Amino acid sequence: MNFNFPDNKIVSEGTIQNRLNIWPNYEPIDILNPLDNLIEIDGTSYYFTYLNGADPGNKGGHSIILNLYASQSIEIEELEYGIPDLILKVSKYKKSQNPEFINQKEKRFLKEIEALKACNNQNFQNVIKIFHSGVCKVKNQKNTRYDEHLFYTMEYAECDLKSYIEANHHNLSINEKVNLCISLCEGLKELFSLGYYHRDIKPDNIFMIDDYWKIGDLGLIGDRNNVNEIDKISERVGPIGWLSPEAMNKYLCEENDFVYDHSCIIDHQSDIFQLGKVFWYIFQHNAPIGSIRENDFLCKDSRLYSIFRTMLNHSKYRRYKDIEEVIKLLKIIQLDLLRRAA
Repeated sequence: MNFNFPDNKIVSEGTIQNRLNIWPNYEPIDILNPLDNLIEIDGTSYYFTYLNGADPGNKGGHSIILNLYASQSIEIEELEYGIPDLILKVSKYKKSQNPEFINQKEKRFLKEIEALKACNNQNFQNVIKIFHSGVCKVKNQKNTRYDEHLFYTMEYAECDLKSYIEANHHNLSINEKVNLCISLCEGLKELFSLGYYHRDIKPDNIFMIDDYWKIGDLGLIGDRNNVNEIDKISERVGPIGWLSPEAMNKYLCEENDFVYDHSCIIDHQSDIFQLGKVFWYIFQHNAPIGSIRENDFLCKDSRLYSIFRTMLNHSKYRRYKDIEEVIKLLKIIQLDLLRRAA
């Protein structure tokens, strides 16, 4: 599935910009002129804006993130965008023209699309949904030809977990936090059932969509059958501050012939470690760094602390081996909290 951006658009400064004929040869798109920002995907016309409206600031890392609004839902005369119909994610990097020499970033984007489609086929409830994917074209900066970029569209999220906690931390009960944790476990369980490891779990990659918490941004997804098919030797895989010990081992130790042998395999137990850090953040709004003790856990619930502590063991062999173990323990606490409230 393909589409073209308007010919007056270019990729510059990591996002879509309007082309100018004078230096610096680009400026942000004008969202007050929606007809200038019109694309067609699979027979439907959409107006696009930046993720933050008129602000070209981008949250997508290696991707360009845009809001899409079905053209029939926008009144040009009384312009009001409202809630996007879809989110468009475009790779910042040009698509390879030779399938035998695909670079790492393109491989990862393709792997992300593959994993999202596989989750769609299973109708998973806790992984973000993909709707379209393919190649889009945008004129190059010299205005001499079209460059091709991979893209996909996905559902719109009201917020991510970080902004949700910042806005609601005073109002969330322990029961609501436990329910949230169970939802995230279910998302990981869905990914694991297909043999995928997320490897980039952090609050910014967890989204609220129609009252469901969903895991998104699968750009570093790993495959149980091909764990290192895309990774480079000693590459840092994952978000700073949320890395598992295995991810740090890979970055520091892999193939360095050190005296001590450290596990560098980033797998489902690495995801469990990262999720444990997210759970800690949900309950007390910081991230556990280094050795933790029960008096560090301000919630003062020994059952929850025991779960989180096991998830956060430095050695993966002392963590839970299956996310289902975490779900079962959290559901016991959930039931107990409901009984107390009755």
